[in-house]
Amino acid sequence: MTKRHGCLLILAAGLLLLTGVAAAEEYLPVHSYKNCMPLDATGGLYIDLTPGTVYTVTVSGDAAANPMPDSSFDGVFVYYFDDQRPAHPVMEFLAEGEELMFVASANPFYAFLADKTLKDVADNSGSMTLTFTSLKGQREQLTLDAVINCIGLEDWAAAKIILVPGQYYTAVSSGDASTNMDPDGYYDGCCVFYRDISRPWHPILDVLKFGEEIGFTAHATGWVYAFLVDWNQSAMGNNFGSQLVTFDPTSAVEAETWSGIKALFR
Repeated sequence: MTKRHGCLLILAAGLLLLTGVAAAEEYLPVHSYKNCMPLDATGGLYIDLTPGTVYTVTVSGDAAANPMPDSSFDGVFVYYFDDQRPAHPVMEFLAEGEELMFVASANPFYAFLADKTLKDVADNSGSMTLTFTSLKGQREQLTLDAVINCIGLEDWAAAKIILVPGQYYTAVSSGDASTNMDPDGYYDGCCVFYRDISRPWHPILDVLKFGEEIGFTAHATGWVYAFLVDWNQSAMGNNFGSQLVTFDPTSAVEAETWSGIKALFR
């Protein structure tokens, strides 16, 4: 055994003593039909834009998921087709302070919020406004009501998993979920909704795309929701495939330490 490998084994053993026995990896299947939200039925709001026009969209507002402090939404989910790839479904989380540029297609541009259940949606407040600005300076707006345009995920069969409270996880997604029976009709990832233990009342909306990962510490009840979206149930009829979200319980300390260890041997 070389000196290099010996050092690596010693460091690895020390790391195991430091972090203890980790929780098991967890898996959440997200099926392209069963866990797909029909936006026209669930409360998503849409706007018809001029096809072929380049727009920049931003979001602002004061929507909140409950009456508690630190419960404001950071942005909104959007779903659309870009005219340059008319068969490819695009799901994004558009945060306040960010902007998204796209070429409008003949299909509507949808936006929505998400919460755990319709019972939870009832105590939402405020709104979020999307502002669309064309290259010629023309502006259009779409305003989401935090109650009416918020999806209750349990009521619409989003995939759900309960993780170990207080455990740090990294999550990645993979799979072949697709819509509209076109080779370019695959989804790039899935929408997720969860909370972190450090901000127990704060709703976290995100799109977990292939090749990316998110890291968080599971909150007191440990739930995480994952789902896909489409225009309506009729459009969902030709969906196929699924995605798999993998939750790796590597601790935050362990992840940082391993990064340092690997850096020594580059």
